[in-house]
Amino acid sequence: MMTELIAAGAIAPLLNRLHREDALHFLSRLPEQSIDMLFTDPPYSSGGLHAATRAMSTSQKYINGGTKTKYEDFGSDNMDQRSWTFWCHAWLSEAYRALMPGGLVVCFIDWRQLPALTDVVQAAGFIHRGIAVWDKTMARSRPRRGGFKQQAEFIVWASKGAMRTNDVYLPGVFPCALKLPKKHLTEKPLELAREVVRLVPEGGIVCDPFAGSGTFLVAAKETGLHWVGCEANDVYYGVAAERLHCTDMPTEQAA
Repeated sequence: MMTELIAAGAIAPLLNRLHREDALHFLSRLPEQSIDMLFTDPPYSSGGLHAATRAMSTSQKYINGGTKTKYEDFGSDNMDQRSWTFWCHAWLSEAYRALMPGGLVVCFIDWRQLPALTDVVQAAGFIHRGIAVWDKTMARSRPRRGGFKQQAEFIVWASKGAMRTNDVYLPGVFPCALKLPKKHLTEKPLELAREVVRLVPEGGIVCDPFAGSGTFLVAAKETGLHWVGCEANDVYYGVAAERLHCTDMPTEQAA
C-alpha cells in the first residue's frame, strides 16, 4: 500500500495530460507501479509480406486506392518482424515496471503480427490471458478474391501477475463499424474503447503511449478515470489534444 501511495504522488504531475514525445522515453518516465491499464494501439509495422511493401508509407499500406480522404502518415511502421519484436519488448518492459500488480495490458494488433505480439508480451514478463476480436463488420472490411475477407483485428490482453478481482464481464467479439471520416489512419471505435476501460478500477489510471487521435484516453476521461498518454506525431497530437480538451504538454527535454 505504501508503494502505491508513493507512486500515486509521483505520477500526479503527469496525469490527465497528453505528452508530445516518443513512447519509450515517456514510459521510462512513469513511476513504478503507478498505472492500472496500458491500453494502446501501437504501429503494427505490417501491411505487407515483403520488405518493399513494409517500406511503403502507412497511407499506401492501410488505405484502399479509392479512398479520397487524406490521412497523416505516422512513424515506427517500417521495421522487419525481428526489429519490431525487439522494439515492442523495450516498451512493454517499461510498461511492466509502471503497471501495478494485477494491472492489465490491452493491445490491438493485426493477423500478421498477432503471433509475435503474444510471444513478446510474455517475454516482457506478463501472463498472456487471451485474445478478443474486433469485428469491423461487413461494411468496413476488405474483400479478398478467392479467400476470406479481412474483417477483423485482434486485442491481446495480459496481466502483471495474478489478476485483480473484478465483476465486469466483457464479450470476446466486438462487432463495431468505425464511423467515417476517421480522425486517424488506423483509428479504433470509441464505443469499443468505452467497454475496455470498464476493466479499470474506480479512480484508476489508463495509459496510452501511442495515443494517435486520443480515442482510448477519451474513453477513460468520459468514464471518470485518470488518464495519461503521449503522441509523437505533431498532427495527431493536435487532434488528440483537441478531443481531450487539454493544454499543450511539451517533452521533458523541452520543458
